[in-house]
Amino acid sequence: MSKNMDLKTLEKRAYRSTFEDGIWDLFIGLIILSLGLAPLFGLASNFTDFWSIIIPSLIINILAFLVFYLGKKYITIPRIGYVKFGLKRKSKQLKLKVFLLFVFFVNVILLILPLIGITDYIQVEPLFKTLLLGFGAFTLPFCVVAYFLDFARLYYYAFSIGIGFILTYFLTPILGYPLDTIITFCTIGVIIVLIGLYYFIYFLKKYPLSKQEEFDGEEENRIR
Repeated sequence: MSKNMDLKTLEKRAYRSTFEDGIWDLFIGLIILSLGLAPLFGLASNFTDFWSIIIPSLIINILAFLVFYLGKKYITIPRIGYVKFGLKRKSKQLKLKVFLLFVFFVNVILLILPLIGITDYIQVEPLFKTLLLGFGAFTLPFCVVAYFLDFARLYYYAFSIGIGFILTYFLTPILGYPLDTIITFCTIGVIIVLIGLYYFIYFLKKYPLSKQEEFDGEEENRIR
């Protein structure tokens, strides 16, 4: 029994060590930053209103995924290795993938509805719509992801997004669009990116590559 408990504790520590590198923070920070930067780039572009938001947002999101994938592959794994987890952890990860797929399709539907004009017939209070968008479309899904990942910092990030939408709502009469969105989400995104950079730098200092690992990496690149 004690041995099983020790194994579970070690597995939990190994799993949580995957968040020490700050790459998840950088990934989430860039995603949130895209909400603020997309309108900013839109001001300087000649695209229509719709495409001026979608294209910059898509570019930043692709950058975020590249940072995550390349960072994990070439920085994290060479330093702490790749851990294979038990059935319970794998089951949790499978449920997370199913949930993320569900959220993706829901977001696609929510994106299409305004474009085809259905939402024009739905009368909703602006504040309620803001709360629904912020906490329903972002905070709740991020909290579920935080639960499945056992990633405590993500809970704070999830609520910061919801609060960001509320701040945007109250800033709109004062600053107008897009300044309200740019200031709110660029601020939140930059703070999370800076947190990610702090963990990333600390991770590099804590787990430096040995000379042999650097040599093996160079040899692998030559073979390729």
